[in-house]
Amino acid sequence: MLTWHGFSETLPTRGNLTESFARFEETLRFLARNRVRSVFPDEVKPGMDRRRMVVLTFDDGTAEHLRAAEIMERHGFRGIFFVIPERAGRGDGRYLDSAGIARLARAGHRVAPHGYAHRSMAMSPEEVQASLQQSAAMIARQAAQPPADADFAFPFGHYTTEVARALEGSYRYLHTVDPGYWDGTSPLLPRLLVMSDVDPRVFQDYALGGARYRPTLRPLGAPGALADSVPFLLTSGSLPPDVHVFAVTADAEGRSYVTHPASGDIRVRGDTAWFDLAGYMRRVYPPGRGVISYALVVRDGRRVRYLTPGLLNWVRDPRELAPPPGGRRPAPVDSTPVNP
Repeated sequence: MLTWHGFSETLPTRGNLTESFARFEETLRFLARNRVRSVFPDEVKPGMDRRRMVVLTFDDGTAEHLRAAEIMERHGFRGIFFVIPERAGRGDGRYLDSAGIARLARAGHRVAPHGYAHRSMAMSPEEVQASLQQSAAMIARQAAQPPADADFAFPFGHYTTEVARALEGSYRYLHTVDPGYWDGTSPLLPRLLVMSDVDPRVFQDYALGGARYRPTLRPLGAPGALADSVPFLLTSGSLPPDVHVFAVTADAEGRSYVTHPASGDIRVRGDTAWFDLAGYMRRVYPPGRGVISYALVVRDGRRVRYLTPGLLNWVRDPRELAPPPGGRRPAPVDSTPVNP
């Protein structure tokens, strides 16, 4: 599952989440050459060969997504466009208006909510309530389609165990920015954020790498939990050598999608491996980083092989990171820039 944000003619213009239209089209050509087809999550059925399937998604509902859709259609692809309901159709030229949203729906794409006002759902109970009560109906009206209750994308990729449980009753698929592959059954769907300062081969290898996915460490904790240490069941009986962490969250040098050794932060007791997440974060990330979206992997040349599903854990309580009533919003606690 791949996701894009902004687009422009050249690179970069608005940070590393802005992709050029030329590189976007080259990615689509790569997928087409390798016989990869785009699907929606509900089209993936048990027993299907998923090695040549990809879910293409787009966050924030910016106006240039219409051109991205036209490029996709030329190559026979469909996507899920996650729009911010509070901003959609309000006359701001940076975002899709009602006509643009309806045009995407008529062309066979899917339109779905990206929160309500694009606030961190881990820090804003108001964002959670608005997403539950208003977002799907607002988009359904804009798109002139049935209620958009299948897919939902967390703003900034932020969620907690409680937030995920609250939304499961209203949305079937909850899209994260946790790196990894979907198992076809979990309501939490991992996605790789396409970044313009990351080698495109990272995303190409990921798109074709599903056949190598053999998870051998099963998380025992709840997704989105606050945790200093994270337990994993050793399903293969032993810990693979040279375990690394592969994360979207930028490290102390500002780099995403690089790996750092983690074997020294893992202790095995019986059939359980305990990952000292807090210690790893102190070693690799800048002070104050409160959350990480990651997977445990081993290196295979320049490729990575996933040992775990995609994960998100907090090492600081997100309620402590939220601004006080009437106060200023804290600095972002993940690598994803605050989008306009």
